[in-house]
Amino acid sequence: MATKDGKGFTLANLVAVVFIVGSEAIVVLPRINDLIKNHRLDNAAQEVWQDMHRARLLAIKEKGTILVKFDHDSYRAVRAATGEVAFRRNLSEDYTDVIISTTAVRGRISFDRTGTAEGNTTEIEIEGPTGTRRFTILATGKIGGLP
Repeated sequence: MATKDGKGFTLANLVAVVFIVGSEAIVVLPRINDLIKNHRLDNAAQEVWQDMHRARLLAIKEKGTILVKFDHDSYRAVRAATGEVAFRRNLSEDYTDVIISTTAVRGRISFDRTGTAEGNTTEIEIEGPTGTRRFTILATGKIGGLP
């Protein structure tokens, strides 16, 4: 007859541990997925914000007008005098399910040689699966909102 020496785990112990770990995973994994999506949306918004600064500084540096033209999930900065594209970004290449919208007239923002923006305050929205990020461009050219 075999005797129990008290060493090791029983099958019931192992099943209980697997059940507890599995239950925690069911709760935690969707939250991690949302955190990743939020982080990606923040990064996309940060890129757009930085590119608006880049377009403004380019207008000042070149003493010309830079037009930033938006199209759903992409935009391009164009030198108004020549029509040459200074830079472009297609957010869908790096960030799926991200849409850009703006209150700008004709879907474009114009920075002149002094860095001021044409028209009134413009709001830019970057929308993703977990929410929306917004920032503004004032007529003075100041770009606010995102740090």
